[in-house]
Amino acid sequence: MEEQDVVFDFTVLGAGVEGSSTAYNLVASNSKAAKVLLLEQFQLLHNRGSSHGPSRITRRAYIQPHLAKMMDEAYQLWETIEGKSGVKLYQETGILVFGVRDNPLVDSVVNSMEVNDIPHEVMSGREANQRYPDQLKLPDDYKCVYEGSGGIILAAKALAAFQKLFVAEGGVIRDNHKVTEIQPGPVITLVTSKATFRTRHLVITAGGWSKDILSTLGLDLPLKVVRTEVYYWTPKDPDKFSYREFPCVIEYNVDSHFYGVPEYEYPGMFKFCPFSGVDIPSPEQRDRGGVAQLKDQVSTCVQKYLKGVSSEPSIYEGCIFTMTPDEDPILDTHPSYPNIAIGAGFSGHGFKLSPVVGKLLSQLVQGIPPSFDMEPFKIKRFI
Repeated sequence: MEEQDVVFDFTVLGAGVEGSSTAYNLVASNSKAAKVLLLEQFQLLHNRGSSHGPSRITRRAYIQPHLAKMMDEAYQLWETIEGKSGVKLYQETGILVFGVRDNPLVDSVVNSMEVNDIPHEVMSGREANQRYPDQLKLPDDYKCVYEGSGGIILAAKALAAFQKLFVAEGGVIRDNHKVTEIQPGPVITLVTSKATFRTRHLVITAGGWSKDILSTLGLDLPLKVVRTEVYYWTPKDPDKFSYREFPCVIEYNVDSHFYGVPEYEYPGMFKFCPFSGVDIPSPEQRDRGGVAQLKDQVSTCVQKYLKGVSSEPSIYEGCIFTMTPDEDPILDTHPSYPNIAIGAGFSGHGFKLSPVVGKLLSQLVQGIPPSFDMEPFKIKRFI
């Protein structure tokens, strides 16, 4: 029987980490008889979206208490995925958040961890410098928060693990299938560049392409695609910036926001990058420049806070992410089509949450009551 003649029980559109996690959760939570399809417009593990690259920070040290709360289960699920795949996906390093004193962002991180009973230490910039004397030169009066379970998710390996487990459970992946038309109904028709598929339920996790896809389904959501760059810097003494000696770091100030990952993925290099970027009209325009000023901003921050690190990056790579106005993702069903669920606008912090996101989207599209309060993620806040 041709796949075009099959009616899939569930189809996930977009094989980034959120879609791959959702597809895995759908096939793992249903019987082997359930037919689950994962569609991707590019080749698997491509670098055109938001899920590629060797590493992402993971942390409980969130500004938003509801996201910090979700991280407890995220850590448990990452451990489960590690066990099932046999691949190491998480490296604990700890994480240090810092910014000017009386900073509402750093204060929100402290409050979020207190509300969720997350162990943490509050210290001054001087005390942080004393803890990491070979790496840091923070202003003495900065406020810092250390959280011990922060660390690194090995992103490319994690994405591949979700997809491998999905196929092992009986899931079907078809890449190089760009969806050109969605016809909603009790049975949804998906027309791609190569074939036509039918499915009873659909989950849309299309990253930067979500806004255009959703507009064809009558939803105009305030999703903004941002292009940024990832920079790798060479310390004079790389060992001092290895994951064994130095934590992940986040600078939270009202006018600047940067993050760093200790030497792990590229030998001898420390990753330090902006959380910001340049708005672009479409993910298709991600390679058209416009981010030159980012490098200068990051270089200034590196020289301000870090000891013995080069003033120019040794490697830089492009990336996009999709923002919502409140920086919370959209996790909801379509207001007109309850058999279509949507995961979009992860605002640069969705990778670490992807095991939980996949579980929640699989619950939503099946009509199962979600295991978390979904109010912060509902579409209604934008329409």
